Amino acid sequence: MAKLDKHLYPSVHCGIVRAALILLEQTAHPAAKRFSAGDAEAMVSEAAAPDQIGDRQQGRGLHYYCAVKPDGTPLPYHPVFGGYCNGKGAASPSPLTMLDAEYRSALALHRAGKYFPAMKSLSRALHFLADICCPPHSCGLTYFSRYGGAHRRYEGRAAEIFWMPDGTQRSEYTAAAEWAQKAAETSSVPYESYAGLLHGSVPVAGNSWQPSRFTEICNELALSGANELSAVLDDDEVARDRSIERRLIVSIVNCAALLAAFDRDLDDRTLPVWEERHPYWLKCFGTAFVVSKEPFYLQFEEDGAVTLSTLEGAYLAVGKLGRVTVTDQTAGMVTRFRFGREPLLTLYPDGDQDHLVAQLRGQLHSIRRISGLQGSLFMSQVSFVLLNQKPEKARFIF
Repeated sequence: MAKLDKHLYPSVHCGIVRAALILLEQTAHPAAKRFSAGDAEAMVSEAAAPDQIGDRQQGRGLHYYCAVKPDGTPLPYHPVFGGYCNGKGAASPSPLTMLDAEYRSALALHRAGKYFPAMKSLSRALHFLADICCPPHSCGLTYFSRYGGAHRRYEGRAAEIFWMPDGTQRSEYTAAAEWAQKAAETSSVPYESYAGLLHGSVPVAGNSWQPSRFTEICNELALSGANELSAVLDDDEVARDRSIERRLIVSIVNCAALLAAFDRDLDDRTLPVWEERHPYWLKCFGTAFVVSKEPFYLQFEEDGAVTLSTLEGAYLAVGKLGRVTVTDQTAGMVTRFRFGREPLLTLYPDGDQDHLVAQLRGQLHSIRRISGLQGSLFMSQVSFVLLNQKPEKARFIF
């Protein structure tokens, strides 16, 4: 098994990111001019970070987007997200939700002039896109299950094939360039599929939701990865090697498409991306009333954190730990929420609070009233969006 230890080689995630960038250059795509050599190194250096112990997005089951069970049984879509759940059976956080959040953060940070953090967020988005393309991640073969050995075998062999395709170890650039060339010769980059990425899921008739474009892309990739399940679990090494080569190319061309989309979306100032110091109001997604009486203003920190602050000093902090904190500085009171995805900002009540109770995924959470904010929260799931303009007719909770 030592030979199949992926840690004997550079991270395949780093290779995929570099190969995607090189693929844009080899095919003379206009997006290649967007990314400097420094941008490329920033992305490559961050590409493997989500897998490292202690990383804010490293966790048991969080990097899985499961279209089928290990026995091949299809799994259902989540009723709201319209996508698949993670390795723990929860809709968030998952590669889909983290991909969406990191992509938006990268755009917002870049527009705010925070170029290095933007490249790091974009690289993290590429990491989760590549994870969805990996069959063990779309078939529920988690490391902490009895299928962990098969998962390690597949990824260990993938590292060996990527860096030593003929038994001779390549340099990181040479290996990436060879894979980019192979991708260009054997597959087309799905640029057209990566349009409309910033338009999130929307509610339609009844209790159903129309999936976001990111959800549709990720669902398709997860299902195609699920078709490779037998190559992961069976002992046919030839079939497994062919599967690995196919999925590496799928990862590279889809990452190249996301890079091209980033270049395009940066130039479109009409897209609903967070803008620094622009007034926003929080609106409850599934209802007709606005929940913030006063506007919030966005600020971006050098470490990638996003802050929504009011002129009076209360603020929402979207931090790296995936938590949203509502603080009233005058009263010294703090309310914590989970940070989600739909369509820009989703708040799930969470934390050690008092009085009000919300039930989330079968667990009860209490919600503290915030001094100076109007009304209260008492919903089974509280989802919000950011509005650029204050509606004329509205009820206020905050």
